[in-house]
Amino acid sequence: LPRPCRSVATMSVTLKAPVKVLSGSKSQFAAGQLTSKFQKMAVAAPVKAAKVNTTVESIQGKSGRKCMLTGKKANNGWSVSFSHIRNKKLQGVNLQYKRVYWPEKQRYVRLRISTSAMKSINKIGLEAMAKRAGLDLESLAYSDASAERREWLVENGAEPQRKNKRAPKGPKPVYIPKWKEAQMKRKGMNVEAETKRFAERWGMTVA
Repeated sequence: LPRPCRSVATMSVTLKAPVKVLSGSKSQFAAGQLTSKFQKMAVAAPVKAAKVNTTVESIQGKSGRKCMLTGKKANNGWSVSFSHIRNKKLQGVNLQYKRVYWPEKQRYVRLRISTSAMKSINKIGLEAMAKRAGLDLESLAYSDASAERREWLVENGAEPQRKNKRAPKGPKPVYIPKWKEAQMKRKGMNVEAETKRFAERWGMTVA
């Protein structure tokens, strides 16, 4: 009887080309006499300097939940129960929007600072703390509190207001719908006299 055929596993082998290893004697290395190929391989690639954002907004921040003078921000903590069950908790900073007086420039500056920074301002000073934090006080919104400003307000009576481009020009004409005129006639009222009286009261013109 013929013997049963057995399956033979085949394996493919790929041969790689031999790698040339550059070598040199100790005297050549000591004297610095290396081959040109080795010198090309030894040249290091230029390292690109990482771009670091060093603006005031990234260091201290004019926005976000952090103090503009001390840089305080939220702390990661745990809330532990009586049975010692711990849950993650974010311990925020007591931040407040505050109008702080700047005595050197005689103006009020609006800052978002912590309550501990308010106490430090009384001890150290606003300008010293801003210089330490790298904050430019000139770039912030302010309200002038100088003596010249107070004199101008006394003479003029009010602060100069910015003109509203969308404000209506001149008095607005009075418009009375027809149903309102009919209602006034039924009540026995003079429509023209009532319209004129209404326009004079609210500073409007009769069309």
